Amino acid sequence: MPNPPATKKELFSRLRNIIQHGWYEMPDTPRNAGTGGPSNFLEDLLGLNVGKRDIPDSVCWEIKYFTADTNLITLFHKEAQPPNIMRYMVSKWGWKDAQGRLSFRHTIAGKSDRFRVDSDGNQIVVRPVKGNGPVPYWTHDELLNIAGGKIRRMVLVKGERTGRKVRYLQADCYENLHIGFFIYELVRGTIRIDFDVREAKPGSKGLRNHGTKFRVSPDDVCRLYTKKERLG
Repeated sequence: MPNPPATKKELFSRLRNIIQHGWYEMPDTPRNAGTGGPSNFLEDLLGLNVGKRDIPDSVCWEIKYFTADTNLITLFHKEAQPPNIMRYMVSKWGWKDAQGRLSFRHTIAGKSDRFRVDSDGNQIVVRPVKGNGPVPYWTHDELLNIAGGKIRRMVLVKGERTGRKVRYLQADCYENLHIGFFIYELVRGTIRIDFDVREAKPGSKGLRNHGTKFRVSPDDVCRLYTKKERLG
């Protein structure tokens, strides 16, 4: 595997070469199996060792792979305040799954049948459409710190796959994440808030939290940035 790019120029040059190469045949390994295979293979081609980190993948650039069938990409994960709010949300708003565990899996695009997203003072708040009680919230500073650290610059690489063959068609490079745009699109519903948490066992106090995700359509990423460049 090559060394990771040391500069923006080197990263963009490698991406152009990958796009111009055409079809690749991915090695038959567990890492390249499943839906994440093309993304993992792209990381290998670029010489990246990413893992699950809240920092950009390469020289201050976050790299995301998608296809024509991708509905949403995950920008980042960030749990809500106050502490133990997810325990309350599961108890209050959850429903039993096939194993009898209370589960709260719910995506909110500005507003859902149960909740709405508000910007209140310096907080993003998820409020019930009816009723009251404790609510999940994030301060603007929390969201802007993680967004600024993780996705201040982003490369969206579009590709397609046939069996073990994959090719990368284009790369859109976005710079200058605009904080005002981010908050506006979060309340507007362009950015979805995706909860996915359940009881560890039926009736238990323990939870299995798969992380609260902030997600957006690949077509709408451009709404968050002030500068764009296409490679390929």
